[in-house]
Amino acid sequence: MKKRPVIHLTSLGCAKNLIDSERLLARLARAGAIVGAPPEEADVLIVNTCGFIAPAKQESVETILELARYKEADPSKRLIVMGCLAQRYGPELREGIPEADAVFGLNQDDAIVAACGLRPVLETGRLLLTPPHTAYLKISEGCSNGCTYCTIPLIRGPYRSRPPEEIVREAQELATSGVKELVVIAQDTTLYGTDLPGNVRIHDLLARLAEIAGIRWLRLLYTHPAHFPSGLIAAYRTIPKLVPYVDLPLQHLDDDILRRMGRRMTQATALELVARLRASVPGIAIRTTFIVGFPGETRAQFNELLRLVRELRFEHLGVFPYSPEEGTPAALMPDQVSARAKSRRVRDLMLAQQEIVFARNKARIGERVEVLIDARLDEKTWVGRTARQAPDVDPVTYVLGDGLRTGEFVEAEIVGAEGYDLIARPLAEIRRE
Repeated sequence: MKKRPVIHLTSLGCAKNLIDSERLLARLARAGAIVGAPPEEADVLIVNTCGFIAPAKQESVETILELARYKEADPSKRLIVMGCLAQRYGPELREGIPEADAVFGLNQDDAIVAACGLRPVLETGRLLLTPPHTAYLKISEGCSNGCTYCTIPLIRGPYRSRPPEEIVREAQELATSGVKELVVIAQDTTLYGTDLPGNVRIHDLLARLAEIAGIRWLRLLYTHPAHFPSGLIAAYRTIPKLVPYVDLPLQHLDDDILRRMGRRMTQATALELVARLRASVPGIAIRTTFIVGFPGETRAQFNELLRLVRELRFEHLGVFPYSPEEGTPAALMPDQVSARAKSRRVRDLMLAQQEIVFARNKARIGERVEVLIDARLDEKTWVGRTARQAPDVDPVTYVLGDGLRTGEFVEAEIVGAEGYDLIARPLAEIRRE
């Protein structure tokens, strides 16, 4: 009888890449592989790479070389490289990393299964790498926005919405498997449906997903402020399962920089959208990201961004130093900002956000919240999230209590904070005292 190959897979990059890894693992398992092994026990080592910006590319290469050491210790192991970095730099990886037995770009699962010594099988859903009660749901592929700093269209192609029936069917399968929170993702979720026949838009899709039994929370990430539909704002009021949380990457708030970024928006439209969201959806948590050190960004332009961040007081904020990427218009722009200046601006913006979050957390002590338990930390400490905290990218809520379960929704009271994270206790325990 032929030995079943044992597979180790390291998935890097964003949640969209994670879904690709989950689909591949499910297909490998269906084909007969044993998946989920540590690298020292595996016959096949797979790296699903990220190629978005320079630090991600560096992490991917370092991970490949790290796994190559296991192959060096045991030459019978096979090393397979896949994903976005492989899609864009396949020939360079084959030449520069001879330890890799095979390099595959995107949408080559059948070839990867065959490279593992197995017969390809039909697509078989996903093998979740998230906690079993939470799953990402990808509603489209690629991007057509044309931001001048971004390589996604070069790697994943133009925007292509998935048919709503296909998405709903996948969501139903996830709910049947025990998923209670769906995190809806794409390169741009607000563009969903604009390339499909009919008039389906993101808020229509969310309404259909909300009808699925077993789903308790719907969470929307990767919206775009330039074409945020008014119907989506209304959906936050009319779809109870849609949590009051939105991921709204603004990237900058200076009109000249936004124009050169290709963001198709202005400071005024961004501020108006933030105000409309907060007025229409009381208590909404807005997560945003900014790029500092974009070519030509002056100290005055950065200081204005810093002032607005302090004024707008976002619930969650991430900051990235601009990374010049090969093949993008921004990489050829004059007045590139020094690495030192970019580092200082990242630090200054994050320090401002830290003050905002710490003050906000202190003000929330005594507030009652619903917490979804993700994991157990120790005997009496659990890690969870409120509706205002997304998985992986946001701080967490530590719940101090006995007898809780992962995947459980717990009514709790915030009793403290530790840095960016909240500390809560179950209301049931507080009432017993």
